[in-house]
Amino acid sequence: MVAPSEAAQEFVGYRRVAALPGIEVLDVYDSPREWRCVSETFALGLLNTWRGGAIYRGTTLDVGPEQMICTRPGEALLATPHRGHAGSFHVIELTCSLLEEYAMTHQLRSARTELRDGAHSISKSLASKLRGLLTTLTPHASALAPQSAAVELSRTLVSEMMGGTLTSSTAHGAGASRAAARMRECLEHEGFQVDLDTLAAAAGLSKFHALRAFKRRYGLTPHAYQMCVRVRRVAHLLLAGTAPAEAAAACGFADQSHMNRHFKRILGVTPKQCLQAHGKVGELPFDVDRADSELH
Repeated sequence: MVAPSEAAQEFVGYRRVAALPGIEVLDVYDSPREWRCVSETFALGLLNTWRGGAIYRGTTLDVGPEQMICTRPGEALLATPHRGHAGSFHVIELTCSLLEEYAMTHQLRSARTELRDGAHSISKSLASKLRGLLTTLTPHASALAPQSAAVELSRTLVSEMMGGTLTSSTAHGAGASRAAARMRECLEHEGFQVDLDTLAAAAGLSKFHALRAFKRRYGLTPHAYQMCVRVRRVAHLLLAGTAPAEAAAACGFADQSHMNRHFKRILGVTPKQCLQAHGKVGELPFDVDRADSELH
């Protein structure tokens, strides 16, 4: 996605990833225009700096930052910004089938599977999870990143925006630990494109419960664990004499710059510093094998 320009010109972009069917995002920055929307899906309008008036189902609403506008399929929304005000917002569209999947996962007890529509103040928890999903919808993200973010969002979305009682249960004790261990084996041996459906099937759990079991056992989400594995393998390849660009490609990074960012974030040094230190003192400023054992 292209970032909005410094001249604050209007930017409108759409995002979707193949790993996350059922979700599409509209990104709008610095928009002074009136918006007329009719969606075929449920839509969540997350307002950043946009403020103005909206008409939905015959009701006039005054909305702004820290609020969310929800619409149902087939319903029209007319949104007009305050005069002279250009604002930014995101719209997350979710298909009916995806909401039904979320409701089934969390055993929602409700007569109808739909979101509460209209304007709502947004809780910190829901806002955090929505923004967490938005950050993962990038061309170079692994399948696990957006899938995990969507599953993390699902329970909060169901509990806050879909009426009814949640009765979800999950595995505990030795069973959960064994399930998490099977997921870790998949992460280690199935390649860097393994997705959450594969991990959940290996664990014998729903995607939501698989995430919970893994994080309880290892302290990291599967996506975060996978990134540590990828960086660890990069370090081994570099020490073996592999060129950085080749190591990046071999470990599933978009390019060398993408690899460098995650390498520094996880290990505290850049690949170049790693090699320089090794060449000068005969050892790395971190212990790759120790990091490997601690992950296990």
